[in-house]
Amino acid sequence: MSIRPRLLYIDDDPGLGRLVQKEFERNGFTVELLSSGTAGVERLRSGAEVDVVALDHHMPDQLGLDTLAVIASLPNPPPVVYVTGESEGRVAVAALKAGAADYVIKDASPEFLTLLRAAIDGALEGRRQKFLRAQAEAEMRAARDRFEALANERAMLINEVNHRVSNSLQLIASLLQVQSAAQSDMKSAQTLLDAYKRVAAVARVHKRLYSSVNVRFVDLADYLCGLVEDLRQSADQGGRSLQFLASQTRIGTDFAIPIGLIVTELVINALKYAYPIGDGPIRVKVERNGDLITLQVEDDGIGIDETDWRKSRGIGNKIVLAMVEKIGGAINIETRPSGACITVTFTAADPAPELDIVGDSLTSVLVIADSLGRADAANEEADGVDPPALLLVEDDPLMRMVVAGNLEAAGFRVEEAGSGAEARAAWQKNDRFVAVICDLGLPDCRGDLLASEFRALAPQLPIVLATGYDEKVVAAGFVGSRFSRILAKPYDDTALLGTLEALGVSGSGMPLPLPKTGVGPRAV
Repeated sequence: MSIRPRLLYIDDDPGLGRLVQKEFERNGFTVELLSSGTAGVERLRSGAEVDVVALDHHMPDQLGLDTLAVIASLPNPPPVVYVTGESEGRVAVAALKAGAADYVIKDASPEFLTLLRAAIDGALEGRRQKFLRAQAEAEMRAARDRFEALANERAMLINEVNHRVSNSLQLIASLLQVQSAAQSDMKSAQTLLDAYKRVAAVARVHKRLYSSVNVRFVDLADYLCGLVEDLRQSADQGGRSLQFLASQTRIGTDFAIPIGLIVTELVINALKYAYPIGDGPIRVKVERNGDLITLQVEDDGIGIDETDWRKSRGIGNKIVLAMVEKIGGAINIETRPSGACITVTFTAADPAPELDIVGDSLTSVLVIADSLGRADAANEEADGVDPPALLLVEDDPLMRMVVAGNLEAAGFRVEEAGSGAEARAAWQKNDRFVAVICDLGLPDCRGDLLASEFRALAPQLPIVLATGYDEKVVAAGFVGSRFSRILAKPYDDTALLGTLEALGVSGSGMPLPLPKTGVGPRAV
C-alpha cells in the first residue's frame, strides 16, 4: 500500500465525484474519478496500483453489481465500497454477497462523506489485516518447512549415531565372546563371558530406546522378559528353570540400564551358586504399587549369607550395589528355609500415565517359565507316554508361547491357536482335547462365543476363559456351565493349573474326577 492511499471513485455524477475528490485529497488520499463501470474495470486491469474502490450502483453502461462481479474475478482485487442511492436493503445485501467490503447510502446530506470515509478506512484496514495475516502464514509455513528439514536432519543424525553405538556395543560383545571361547583357563573364560552378558544387557536397552517411537520410557515387563529369556538360553545347566513374572511397569529410560544390569548380575549369580548339586528354579519378579517398584530374584537353592554377600569382592556384587545406589533404591537379602530372595525396591513415577487414560494396549502381565519344559514333554512322548491334548487359544504370540511352555512342563500336549479360525481348524483335526483355554479378546471373534461353539459340540468339555475384563461381559450361557471357569489374567501358572484341576484335568494323562459327580471331563 502506498503512503497516500489511492482511491478509485466510479460514479456517473460528476458533481458528487468532484466533491468526493476534494474531501478525500484534503485527508491524504490520491483520488481518480471515472464515470463508468467498464472504464473502472479497464483501469484496474492496467496494473497501476489502486488501494480501494468506491463504486456507484446506477451507471449508464452497466449496474454496479455487474461491475463488482468483474472486479471480484480479477487477481488480487482491491476492496470495494458500494455506493447506492437505493434505500432498499436488498441492494446492499446483494452487494455484500457479491464481495463488497461495505456499502454507503448516497444522498446530498453532509453525513454521506463522513460515512463514506469511515467505510473506506474500514476497507483499507481490512485489506491491511488480510495482508499481514497472509504474510504471517507465509512466515509460519517457511518456519515449519525449516523446522521439518532440521528435524529430519536431526533424526537422520541421531539414527546414524544410534547405529554406530549399537554396532560398537555388538562389536565389543562379540570380541568378549570370542576371547572367552579362546581361553584355556575356565575362570578367565567365565569372566569374559560374564562381561559379554553385561554388555549385551546394555545393548538390549539401547536397541529398545532408539527403535521405540517414544524414548521417554521403557516397558519394564517387555524389556526384562527378553533379557531373562536371553539369560535362560545362554545358561547351560541341565533342566534348570528360569522364570519371569512382571506386571505392566513403565519406567523412565534413566532406570532401564541400571535395572537390566541388576537383573543380569543377580541371575548370573544364582545360576552359578544357588544349586551346587542338581538343578532348580530361579524366579524373577517385578511389581509396581503406585510409585514403588519391587524387583525380586529368588531361588530354592542353598541360600545366601547377607554379610558374606555384601563383603564379597566379586565384580557382580559391586555392580549390583552401585546400580541400586544409582536408582536411589534399597536392597534386602533374605535367606529362607529353602533358598534365597534378593529384593530391590525403588521409587519411580509412571512416565506416561496418560496412556492408561486412552486405553494403552501394553501387555498387562508376561510370564516366562519355560527352560526345558517343552523338551521334557517331548521326552515323555518319545518314551511312549501320550500326554493329554489341550487347546490353547490366545492371540498374543509371546503370551501363547509362555503359557504353552508352562502347560507342557506340567505334562500336557498343547495345540496353539491365535484366532477363532485357527481354533476351529485345530478342532477339526483333533476334537479329543481334554480341555480348552481361550482368551476373551480374539482378533476375529469373542472368546466366550467361540467357547460356546465348543460347548455345543462337547457339552462336558472343560473350558477356561481367560480375561482381563470384568466377568459380567462374558456370555451368561458360558458362565452358567459347571464345566466352565473364568480365569483372570495374568496366566499365573499355579492358578491356571489349579483351575484345570478344579475342572478335573491334570497333566498326568488321567483326568481327575469332578467334585460330587465322578463324571469325566467330557463325553466322547
